[in-house]
Amino acid sequence: MGVRAGLSMVFVVACVASCLAVQPTSRSSSIRAAGPKLVSNRDIDLQSVGVEGALEKPNKKKKEFKTPSGLFIQERASKQLPGPGQHFSFGALLPWAEIQVLLDQLPDSKLVLLIRHGQAISNYLSDFLGPDEWFKVEETCAYTQKDGTEWGLFDADLTVKGQEETNALNGLLDNAGWYSKLTGGRPTRAVVSPLSRCLETANRALSGLPIGVYSVEENVRETLGEDTCDARRSVSNPDPNHPSALEGPCDFAVGLRAKFPQFEFPIVGGKGDDELVAESDTDVDADSDDDGGDEGLVVTGGLGGRNSTSGFGLLSDRDGLWTHKRETQHKQVKRATRFLRDLYAFAPEKVVFVVTHSGFTRSVLLAAGREPYRPQNSELVPLILQRTAHAGPGAL
Repeated sequence: MGVRAGLSMVFVVACVASCLAVQPTSRSSSIRAAGPKLVSNRDIDLQSVGVEGALEKPNKKKKEFKTPSGLFIQERASKQLPGPGQHFSFGALLPWAEIQVLLDQLPDSKLVLLIRHGQAISNYLSDFLGPDEWFKVEETCAYTQKDGTEWGLFDADLTVKGQEETNALNGLLDNAGWYSKLTGGRPTRAVVSPLSRCLETANRALSGLPIGVYSVEENVRETLGEDTCDARRSVSNPDPNHPSALEGPCDFAVGLRAKFPQFEFPIVGGKGDDELVAESDTDVDADSDDDGGDEGLVVTGGLGGRNSTSGFGLLSDRDGLWTHKRETQHKQVKRATRFLRDLYAFAPEKVVFVVTHSGFTRSVLLAAGREPYRPQNSELVPLILQRTAHAGPGAL
């Protein structure tokens, strides 16, 4: 055997010996443990639900919020699994008793129960007319069918079907006992969009439940701008002699306070309408360079004028956020991130219902690091939320 062949053989033998000497890595160094697993009656294996041990991808901007994976079927949105709809056990892949244990174990965590409003007039018409015809009328204040039936589009109300859907959700939460399973007996809060379809959904779907505080919040509105169904009415009734002072893109006679006396509508903005209109196009993108009166609820509570330490509410009496320019998904995710900051700043409750819209639901999920699942009307989507060390301060 030549000198070169002899050296090659020595090198191979040395490499084999070195590989055999390597010790097995510890369990904590694995990328992810397999499958959800219950370690004991009281301790959930946090690694098994994607909380620890995952190899983080490099990211120039650290996320402020995160969520454990492997808990809910709605996480599989990119695979179109599942289709939207009210899923068994609200999509939970573990028994809710185990999810409650996990919620206790995870530091700085909350259970956010996102509820999309019931079918609204705008939802019905967009399906009935189809996308091409709906595009022609979505910026108008009303639509009249050939048979003379007129539908109001501005701040769209629930349809009869939407009312039935939200009543059915209430039956699941109250009569079927799901409220206690979801909340685990913890104190709860409900945060509600100030658009009529969400206020009526909360009034019906959450009726009779022992929710401690209801907060009407500007930041959980649907995608801002362009569509009149997503414009809100003022808190006060417009003055008949000077209606334009409070009216937005469409005329209306009744404000939120008169239409929904069950709720309180604190004005926490402290800014003029002109400033708010300007900010709807600019300040929404300023956080980062990346990336009516039905029987039911009797609502109390509501915190004072918004600043760095105040609570949820509306930015002004008049809708100062709606414009003829549509909010982008990028900006809406930033708005959702601000809301999640406020959730930690202003809501001490561990469990929070958020009655909102499909667009904002997707943005909240994106802000938490989950796939943008689009819920059906009256669907409840659960999210376990954790605040990271990179979270910013609360308040708008």
